[in-house]
Amino acid sequence: MKLESISGDTEGTFFRCLHDERPDDPRVVEIRRRWFEEHKPLGLRAKVLIADSGEVVGLCQYLPVEHSQYVGRDLMVILCMWVHGYEHHIGNRQKQGYGRFMLEAIEEDAREAGFKGVTVWGKDFPYWNPVSFYEHMGYSRVDQIGNDVLVWKTFTDDAEPPRMLRQTVKARGDQGKVSVTSLFTGWCGGCIFNLMALEAVDGLEDIVDFIEVDTSIRENLLEWGVSDGILLDGKPYRSDGPPFTAEELRADIMNLYNSKAGL
Repeated sequence: MKLESISGDTEGTFFRCLHDERPDDPRVVEIRRRWFEEHKPLGLRAKVLIADSGEVVGLCQYLPVEHSQYVGRDLMVILCMWVHGYEHHIGNRQKQGYGRFMLEAIEEDAREAGFKGVTVWGKDFPYWNPVSFYEHMGYSRVDQIGNDVLVWKTFTDDAEPPRMLRQTVKARGDQGKVSVTSLFTGWCGGCIFNLMALEAVDGLEDIVDFIEVDTSIRENLLEWGVSDGILLDGKPYRSDGPPFTAEELRADIMNLYNSKAGL
């Protein structure tokens, strides 16, 4: 197997997050491609894992922490590391050593580039990006907000611990309406959530104050303290799942409005 930078042959799979069974959504691909082009000069590595069979079975992207949604210095941060885990298409390839292979390759790259360590986020539950995997690989917890956990592995004694940003802005706009804020960036599913939010609030202008925030612009990220997701009246919407549709989001917005209006 080999981990290599995306190319013309593999970038489509990368920008689809391994979902080759789906047709491209040009809006999502455009957002992700723009983010990639903007961050590549800042040290972004975007790579795919090629199995011996020639199939793309995993992906990862990582960059210097100074250009990420975390606060730190002289560390490499892994934004995303994913091994194909679906039964369709090429089948579930998890728990076959691919994740370990990618993580060790990222660590080697970071060492050779002179970084003082690697940091990565995970969830404090077992069914999606579990932080327990990284702890098993020698990472230690350094910060946590709810189920989101930041861990790190140091290469030098003088490495400084990173930290997570905290949400600073709650809700804006007419208090008689439902405040719907869509925070999105191009490296993960936030751009998909943004499109769902746009669909959900369509036609609800009389009861919704809708704000879009592109957190790939660092000033916006630092102002809000949240990189991606949807806020309803300042509260994160299903940040830990389960997955939702635009129709479900729309129904919850209307229910929230009716509750506020005493209906």
